[in-house]
Amino acid sequence: MIASLPMYWQPEMAHDWDLFWNAVQQRLPDLPPLTTPDALPDDWYAHWMAPDLILSHTCGLPFRDRLRDRVTYVASFDYALPDTPPGFYYSVVLARRGETRDQGDMRFAYNQPDSQSGWGSTRGRPFASYLETGSHRASVSAVIEGRADVAYVDAVTWRILCLLDPTVAEALEVIDRSIPTAGLALITAIGNDPLPLRAALAEALKTLPDESRAAMGGPVGITLLQNDDYLAVPIPTAPPQSRDVA
Repeated sequence: MIASLPMYWQPEMAHDWDLFWNAVQQRLPDLPPLTTPDALPDDWYAHWMAPDLILSHTCGLPFRDRLRDRVTYVASFDYALPDTPPGFYYSVVLARRGETRDQGDMRFAYNQPDSQSGWGSTRGRPFASYLETGSHRASVSAVIEGRADVAYVDAVTWRILCLLDPTVAEALEVIDRSIPTAGLALITAIGNDPLPLRAALAEALKTLPDESRAAMGGPVGITLLQNDDYLAVPIPTAPPQSRDVA
């Protein structure tokens, strides 16, 4: 059996994720320990579709594009983002504070092409050039360092990064936000019963101290979304072939 919660995991916050998982294991003692993101296979789809997967966390774009008929949906965390339905999220559009550029001149950093928040949320907006960074955190660094001018970053990840290093909020400003879409999906393998997992996750979340919730991005509860919530968003076209990779 394998389990992971990789999508909002930052190494500095590993203790808080482990604290949460320990609370889940108290309710379901047979669950395995969490596999950290750096220990996952390079092919995350192989992990997500593993027949012995107990629980994992996946972005909305991979879920609706490749996974929804090959895994069992468990639930979604609700992060109580402002002006956003429960379980939904959006991307913040980040640029260096005080700088203005014409859209056609902007260099765009995104984490990866199968990310709803980093790529799909742009809805085909054109940019002068494209930099694939591998993570939201790396996209933020690329904009701060001047290797890119703008990035779309998941609003929950932005919360976490500002908590880790308040100087990022001093260097960057939110110039826009995307429309809300269905948030990250908690999944288990086909054939697994999602109900015990759903109940254990919800009850474990209630036991966490406020500082651990904040470290995890601020989840306030567990909610259920529908397939139609994910399918309401089109599959985006792939990034241009002429792009740089950090």
